[in-house]
Amino acid sequence: MLSTLPPAARADLLRRTKPAIARAYFNLGVIHTQASRFARAAEGFEDAVSLDPSFPQVQYSLGVAYFNAKQFEKAVGPLERARDAAPGDANVRRMLALSCLNAGQYDKAAEILRNDPQRDTDPSLQYAYGLALVRGGRGADAGVIFDQLFAAHTDNAEVNVLLGQAQAQQGDFDAAVTSLQRALQIKPDVPEANAALGVIYLRQGKLTEAAAALRAELKIRPEDLQSRFHLATVLDRSDQRDEALAIIRTVVRLKPDYADARYLFGKLLLAQGDAAAAVEHLEAAGRQAPEDANIFYQLGQAYQKLGRADLAEQQFARFRELKDKKRGG
Repeated sequence: MLSTLPPAARADLLRRTKPAIARAYFNLGVIHTQASRFARAAEGFEDAVSLDPSFPQVQYSLGVAYFNAKQFEKAVGPLERARDAAPGDANVRRMLALSCLNAGQYDKAAEILRNDPQRDTDPSLQYAYGLALVRGGRGADAGVIFDQLFAAHTDNAEVNVLLGQAQAQQGDFDAAVTSLQRALQIKPDVPEANAALGVIYLRQGKLTEAAAALRAELKIRPEDLQSRFHLATVLDRSDQRDEALAIIRTVVRLKPDYADARYLFGKLLLAQGDAAAAVEHLEAAGRQAPEDANIFYQLGQAYQKLGRADLAEQQFARFRELKDKKRGG
């Protein structure tokens, strides 16, 4: 019995058996990978890592399993460790860049792709680099990349979408609309084109056009919570608050940490007279986005409706403080 062994003997036995157990888990992960059961493969590689983090190829294998299972946030860590162990492996760097891109780590993805020696000659890498720049808010930098891509791929719908997004970030809405409409002419179901048009129309106050574009996007990508949020915003501004409330309720249920959605939910609830429920969501929004002055204004109004004057004044003071800070006052 293990329990009868002295501590030193147990430690020595564990030290000697760990590599064998780690190899067994690693081999189990390989079997699942070969059968395209990537989530199950990741579980095997995770067990191997827990026993021996430096086991040969285990970090790379775990990262690839997560990547193929589309668990991109989990893929980033092991792929970073695999890259550090083999800095000359271009395939690992590119898989890491794509994992970062899909996990929303846009700056990190852009930095990896910026230094890729094949980026200028590989349109797919150039596209991914431009996408990372656009989604990271660097529209001006992305515009240069997409001008190059567009010159060679005028009839590519996805390139036109990203060019339009970059132009919109720079405030050139007319050019953006032209690029996005061209993308839809080439490929009517191209993702994100209608979403970008909807946001542009919303900013321009064209609420009917914005609603139509966002509804079209949701037919293509019903899982797009950002387009749902923008549609709820349009409906709120169009005085169609019942539908707006139904949509935003779903968004908050699916993504409770979406601060803008929490704010809009609270605002709509307050407009309907449910100040108590509004407080719950506005307080959550304030925790998630503590620099957004509008949240605290609405929260102050909600407390006021509930007769909690001291708390209301605290929120209004916070609102004024943030407004002064934004103005540099």
